[in-house]
Amino acid sequence: MKFQTLVLLFGAASAATVDSLNLSNAQAPCVYLEETPAELEYQMEMFSRTLDPRHWTNVQNLSKALKEKGAANAPKLAVKTWELYDKAWSFPRLRRYNFVMENMDMLEHFQDNLNMNISNQVAMENFLRVANTVHTNLKTKYHDGEFIDPADTDPKVEAEKAAAALKA
Repeated sequence: MKFQTLVLLFGAASAATVDSLNLSNAQAPCVYLEETPAELEYQMEMFSRTLDPRHWTNVQNLSKALKEKGAANAPKLAVKTWELYDKAWSFPRLRRYNFVMENMDMLEHFQDNLNMNISNQVAMENFLRVANTVHTNLKTKYHDGEFIDPADTDPKVEAEKAAAALKA
């Protein structure tokens, strides 16, 4: 009996260690990034598309670095997930369905709340919770091409494809 208790305590301690390692890794930036306003805009765009906290960490790090450099042209931080989702419908009529409108209204509310105070961690957590729920709801219900998930496209890749098409 004592041995089982000891094993359970050791297992709980190792799980806590693993969880703390995962959390510290989630806060680390993905890769080395150029400290430019363009990269800051791109990371903000990718966060708005994918809802990946790593991009948000990159945004915070880039914003801090640009402020330290004294960059005058640093863009205002604002999440634009609602705008991306609003344009993500292959048929505009679907956007007016009640289910879609309820989800989009909920997303808009939490996004506006976050954008009013972008540094508020509680607002960020609430936004991520709601945005991921809305994303799951829309992807689950409209999976046959009606909803074109913004997370599936990368603006840099799309720009490169457009440039290559113009050259050809």
